[in-house]
Amino acid sequence: MNNFSFLNDKPEYRNFSKDCIDAEKAFKSSYDSCVKLVRTALDAAIKWVYSTDKNFSPANDNLYDLISNKTFERAIGKDLADKLHNCRKAGNAAIHNEKEFSADEARQCLKNLFDFVQWLDNRYGKNFKPRTFNDDKNILQTEICGIKLNTPIFAASGTFGFGEEFENFVDLKRLGGVMVKCITPKPRRGNDGVRITETPSGMLNCIGLENPGVENFLSKILPRIKDKMNVVVNVSGSSVEDYAKLAELLDADGVAAIELNISCPNVKDGGIIFGTDERQAAKVTNAAKKSTRKPVIVKLSPNVTDITKIARACESAGADCLSLINTLMGMEINIQTWRPTLGNITGGLSGGAIKPVALRMVWQVANAVKVPIIGMGGIRSASDAIEFFLAGASAVAIGTANFAEPSITMKIADDLEKYIKSCGLSNIREIIGKVKSC
Repeated sequence: MNNFSFLNDKPEYRNFSKDCIDAEKAFKSSYDSCVKLVRTALDAAIKWVYSTDKNFSPANDNLYDLISNKTFERAIGKDLADKLHNCRKAGNAAIHNEKEFSADEARQCLKNLFDFVQWLDNRYGKNFKPRTFNDDKNILQTEICGIKLNTPIFAASGTFGFGEEFENFVDLKRLGGVMVKCITPKPRRGNDGVRITETPSGMLNCIGLENPGVENFLSKILPRIKDKMNVVVNVSGSSVEDYAKLAELLDADGVAAIELNISCPNVKDGGIIFGTDERQAAKVTNAAKKSTRKPVIVKLSPNVTDITKIARACESAGADCLSLINTLMGMEINIQTWRPTLGNITGGLSGGAIKPVALRMVWQVANAVKVPIIGMGGIRSASDAIEFFLAGASAVAIGTANFAEPSITMKIADDLEKYIKSCGLSNIREIIGKVKSC
């Protein structure tokens, strides 16, 4: 962003031009510092107006009173006055360390300041040229399967509820989407006993797909959440027919895509796990694709000898996208009772511990298929996410980290944006699959 650079050519603006330019520079390193400097620049710019224009008589030099001055407010308009008050309040909060500011909040403060400087230059400047604020907002914008994403950051299924539970922590529209809690044909109460236990750098879970069932989801939950975010519905069934029916029912307004959880037993075919047999994986994928117009994402299991065979089979069967990896199978034993900790004995291992495995598999699959990949497994920071992009993922999903830090997706998006800028790049797509050979 170089929105305020034109001020350097106008010596009459020297009282506030440096503050404006410094605020914009600070955006690259610290959003809090940017917001503080916006307030400083705004204060200087408004005082310049009062000193220059004798139509405005200040009662004092308090910034609130200067903005609220009736003559001044009439001149700039109520809308712009409100924007200036927002900058003032945000700046005060930043100065007193009352909150941490996101990229969007800092960007909005800069834009509000820019709008005021535009008004100021229009009123007092010479040879005024209309300008548009360049907010670099598209640096993380991308798309997968025709779905427009504000950021390539998803919330992974099973770790984010139905999205609405995180509204107070996360800007849901800023996420690429939310892969909601797994939905099955009928309601499920889940497993008995202990369902979650912490492990070194991760956790084991055996929730048992507790969910309200597809009919309840469609009638009660989807209407509440469909306008808040891109809704990706994770589904699971016990037969190929189950997946086909779920895909058909979820071909509904408000559903952005369907994610097939194929790490479940196929009851009709003798307990085969769909995700570990390429023919079964292809059958499920094909059945779902024939039953819906929505993009179909297939979530791959890591509990296989060669994940690329499963990936190719799903791609050949029509998958629009692949997401990987699902959890690894694990177990914990209580040495006091000599019994397994989890009620289901074994469970899915997730968290930081599985990241190297997930990264390796994403890299392998990216070199084996042409469809886009959503990488997941142990991502806890922007640095982790960047590794997945370099390995070939077009987007990433954050899972277990949401339990430890509910707003982690926003932090990862902010830090990812800083990284892309630091590399001198214009969009996240420029690093996808760019890992270098040894």
